[in-house]
Amino acid sequence: MHSTFTTATALAVIARIAAAQTAPGAVGATPDVEQGSGPNGSEEWLNTGVDGDGWAPPFLSQDDVVTISLDDFYANAGTACQQYDGNFQSAASSVGVRAEFLAFIAMQESSCDAGEGGPTPGLLQVACENYPDGSCDNKSVQDNVNAGAQVLKNGLDNAGGNIIQALGEYNGWFTGLTQGYPCSSEGQSNGSPQNLDYLQQVLNGWFQGELVYDHVQDFGTYQCSGSCDNGSLC
Repeated sequence: MHSTFTTATALAVIARIAAAQTAPGAVGATPDVEQGSGPNGSEEWLNTGVDGDGWAPPFLSQDDVVTISLDDFYANAGTACQQYDGNFQSAASSVGVRAEFLAFIAMQESSCDAGEGGPTPGLLQVACENYPDGSCDNKSVQDNVNAGAQVLKNGLDNAGGNIIQALGEYNGWFTGLTQGYPCSSEGQSNGSPQNLDYLQQVLNGWFQGELVYDHVQDFGTYQCSGSCDNGSLC
């Protein structure tokens, strides 16, 4: 049986977050978004271990993550996502994650374009093996959002409720990831290099209603290019 993120719980979370400028326990958090920090902690903290023995995700619960409200998101950066609000709400209620997370991830992954293609198509860019039948064929928007929500929930469950770890793994991170891995021979053999600025861009960018791709240089200290050219780490 799936757990349910109830209306009462959601209202309590919203009330608590509205009163907070930074996430409880988020080390290095700043009320304003900066290149290497924001309301959900510093990039150095989010990336704990990446520049050493490997990523050891610090803990932050989904209830404590500070975000822009969905209403504000839809009225500004997330206008394209508003038409899918019912899909986000349905999937979130079904598996027990916050609906705004799904909306923000959809904006980051596909700019809320349900027709976005590639090997991981759709709003939430879900790999085909993550659908119940293991196929991307003939999937509705709701199917895609449901599958993405389930991937995120599985990640949360496997990480003991740690949203930082769950988000990282949603985008190809793994515990023990080092800054030398993305452009190593092994890393490159496994596809595109991991974006070492991802957690900063997501938790302190997209989740705050920022259009990160419009000024990506302002989010993160690694300045990942998505390639390993010119000595880039990612």
